[in-house]
Amino acid sequence: MEHTILSSNSMRTSLESIYNGSAGLNSHRKNLLERVPNSNDWAAFPLDTIEIKDIAYLSAATHHEFALLRGKSRDILFHGVYGHCNFTGELLDLLRSKKLRLIAHSHPDVEHIVPSQDDRNFLSYINQESSTIISYITGIERQFTTNAFTDLSGGKTNA
Repeated sequence: MEHTILSSNSMRTSLESIYNGSAGLNSHRKNLLERVPNSNDWAAFPLDTIEIKDIAYLSAATHHEFALLRGKSRDILFHGVYGHCNFTGELLDLLRSKKLRLIAHSHPDVEHIVPSQDDRNFLSYINQESSTIISYITGIERQFTTNAFTDLSGGKTNA
């Protein structure tokens, strides 16, 4: 179950404005995007310098999905394409070996954010129990698991 709190309205308004092209990214998010300007680009950042809501804003600006991966000492920002993030090579190896964890990825969902079966299958493939998706239209977050019947929570919205 998803829920929205009153303070989330400003995030939703900001995301919609960026998505529609009537507003731009703040300097922090512009800098993030400059490091991963194209689909399938990825870059390492100091640990905990990227928040889940950052990937929603990047997606609103580009209409592409983004993913936040985290290791013991660094964050990884991955720039996907419209509709998915396709991990290959080194990143996939690091996820499968549990040296990186998929913290979150963005979705274009509007009212109800729903993880796809591919999202669940990927979690299973990398032997990870849960992750988070965030709507880049509304800012609603939802934690999900490999099994739709055992999802840990309904959803929350960042303020």
